[in-house]
Amino acid sequence: MSNYFGPSFKVEVNGNWLAADISKNIQQISVTFEPDTMDTCQMTLVNAYPEMRWTHTPDADLFQEGTTVTIQMGYVDDMQPMFDGEITKISPSFPDSGTPVVQIDGHSRAHWLHRDKKTRTFQQMSDKQIAEKIAQDAGLSAQVDDTEVQHDYVMQPNLTDLEFLRTRAARIHFEVVVEGKKLIFRKQQEADTKIYTLVWAQPQQGFGGGPNRLPLKNFTPVMNTLNQVSQVKVQGYDPATKSKIVSTAGQDTLTSPMGGSESGSQVTTTAFHKQRQEIKVSNPVMSQSEADQHAKALYNQRAMNFITGSGATIGVPDIRAGKVVELQGLGPRFSGFYLVQETTHTIGESGYETTFNLKRNSV
Repeated sequence: MSNYFGPSFKVEVNGNWLAADISKNIQQISVTFEPDTMDTCQMTLVNAYPEMRWTHTPDADLFQEGTTVTIQMGYVDDMQPMFDGEITKISPSFPDSGTPVVQIDGHSRAHWLHRDKKTRTFQQMSDKQIAEKIAQDAGLSAQVDDTEVQHDYVMQPNLTDLEFLRTRAARIHFEVVVEGKKLIFRKQQEADTKIYTLVWAQPQQGFGGGPNRLPLKNFTPVMNTLNQVSQVKVQGYDPATKSKIVSTAGQDTLTSPMGGSESGSQVTTTAFHKQRQEIKVSNPVMSQSEADQHAKALYNQRAMNFITGSGATIGVPDIRAGKVVELQGLGPRFSGFYLVQETTHTIGESGYETTFNLKRNSV
């Protein structure tokens, strides 16, 4: 078990770990994880006057745009790799009072996929093969889950590779992540096993209730029934057979109930005594299997936004976007399993804290 009273970090720039006399100038450091976009890091360095080391001396060259940066975070006895990317933005501040600082921002190499808009086609390929092809073109390795359906023809219409992969992922309930130099195209992970239980208002249960139990500092959930549907119907046309394509997804296609007894659609139907259907015809489908996959994805995406919320706990490197955590102490409706949608890990003057956005499809 980590010593939660000794938060620590290490930064490597261009393959070299920063010396202690450099690291001590880092006032605050944070890393943010969010699927389908670019993970980011942010460092704030004290740029004390009159030397102003990070803007007025040769040491300023250490943090140059395009420079590789890796970050480990955690505690003195347990630090984990958290970020591997490149410096993309440098923002010095020259105030009229107080200490000057320099903010260094970095992005994961997902930004390699977000430079140029492209129009091209992929023929006789699955989304797995499309993702692998895009990774290869960008100089990345690929880790891709099986997407099952092969498409006769797919167009990338004036989109960056990242935008295009996001649209393909959304159609099949997948997500896009870049770790280091590896593109990951994987299924949404709400069915995974929880990694931590976070307990609100009961510190003894949080720290002393067993392994992987920690205190939940705060949490603000929102239960929203307005966008819940009992059924999604996808309609299309098969040009080969000249026939209509129809696929319907509902409660029986829920990827995981996340430990709840009622899904958002069931709660909504019971509350308002009426079922609601969404019919989707704006996203073309060319086969029954593609329609089935898309309908299931749309239903699960709607369902996962039934309960959303934001909160914080002590710094826990393992809590990252795409993981599942359990929250306790919030009453029978809001306690339960949640999928982590976004996390930010911050070490600063107040110690190490992990903030997050979560979502859930049931109560």
